[in-house]
Amino acid sequence: MYRPALMRLAFLGVGVSMMMLALSGCGGGSAQEEEAKPRPLPAEDGQPLRPGEYSSGEYNPSFSFEVGKGWSTLEMLPPDGFAIGKQGERWIGFTMFVEEVFKPGTQKVVKAPEDLVGWFQDHPYLKTSKPEPVTVGGIKGERFDLVVEAPEDYYGQCGSADCMDMWMLSTGEALWFKEPFKTRLVILEDVKGNTVVIDIDALPSEFDEFVPEAEKVVDTVKWGGS
Repeated sequence: MYRPALMRLAFLGVGVSMMMLALSGCGGGSAQEEEAKPRPLPAEDGQPLRPGEYSSGEYNPSFSFEVGKGWSTLEMLPPDGFAIGKQGERWIGFTMFVEEVFKPGTQKVVKAPEDLVGWFQDHPYLKTSKPEPVTVGGIKGERFDLVVEAPEDYYGQCGSADCMDMWMLSTGEALWFKEPFKTRLVILEDVKGNTVVIDIDALPSEFDEFVPEAEKVVDTVKWGGS
């Protein structure tokens, strides 16, 4: 899922990589105590994440997750969700609820369907794979891969020709799919009453390599983490 700030955010680079190396070398008498509970997720975009466990903090439903080396906050969009990424255009997005979607090919916003998986599968401008069962933090859901095939005359919040608005955030901004990115979408339709969407995104040439690395993070999700 392409997010609004990805159009304007210069993400990572050598400076952040060096910051992460410096942070990973820091230590102190309280290091073991810090490791005993999840760290709070930074509230700002572009902040390096030290390897370890993090709490989603203000985002609900709350959860914790673990990252290895090289991750950073990419975009924080409270209360709807956030994205973390690695150097280059590779990221994981967490959307904590989906209440409104865009009628395919238009700027008309409608109530999100109960069967969100089916909605994506039937979307006329998405090429999707067959859904497969998945479990994230003990919650059952479905996952599938997709790419967008937007008509040339389309124009939305995302721009024109190579993108398609998908759903509306509470901020009034849209989340969208964009060519030529490939996405693995995980949909959990009942996490404490919410429909949670996790998207793993990369360019097609990097997708197969990035997905296993991203799924290692998703596999550490624990709902109710604090």
